[in-house]
Amino acid sequence: MVKIAVGCEPVVGSLTPSKKKEYKVTNRLQEGRRPLYAVVFNFIDSRFYNLFATVGGNRVTVYRCMEGGTIAVLQSYVDEDKEESFYTVCWACDVDRTPLLVAAGINGIIRVIDAGKEKIYKSFVGHGDSINEIRTQTLNPALVLTASKDESVRLWNVHTGICILVFAGAGGHRNEVLSVDFHPSDIYRISSCGMDNTVKIWSMKGNSITYLLLQVLRYLVVNDLFCITMLILCVFT
Repeated sequence: MVKIAVGCEPVVGSLTPSKKKEYKVTNRLQEGRRPLYAVVFNFIDSRFYNLFATVGGNRVTVYRCMEGGTIAVLQSYVDEDKEESFYTVCWACDVDRTPLLVAAGINGIIRVIDAGKEKIYKSFVGHGDSINEIRTQTLNPALVLTASKDESVRLWNVHTGICILVFAGAGGHRNEVLSVDFHPSDIYRISSCGMDNTVKIWSMKGNSITYLLLQVLRYLVVNDLFCITMLILCVFT
């Protein structure tokens, strides 16, 4: 007799759909003629829970959910490169809780958009190929992870623009990384999966350099020079 682990009990039920629809579409909006690859609500700041963003082609668009189910377009950012195709987007925030949108795609360039001032905040370059997914650390929304076709995962600080860690090489993925995520309660643990048919759990605990780096980031240093100095000290001491 095969034992099933707790929490993995099979669910018994009918696969036949109910004739009665228990849902309805409250609104719909066609955005251009290109596929929309991602949509994400702002889960970071309760003031903006009714805002969501989409990406497709070289465009990032922000919407507001209105009462009655209607949708209002708040702002739209069009990348200067017409050949850019954004695949992924997430919300993050600066040290002063400014809402930021982080988008990336086929060019491998990460665009950080200041949604309050409606302008580009920063652009990051590091990956050697397209970026498939971006995820925000909910415990520290200035940290984001990126998964790339270049077989690597990178950890970034959107405030300083520094790439903190690169997860690749020995023990890394052997094909493009499709998805990545942070552990919901452990800031030092992430997971990733990709085209190499593997899922990987990465731990940043136990490494003195990494620990010091993340301790600096936990306090979201405001001075970029101080942060860079701390990075140098961590690496060479």
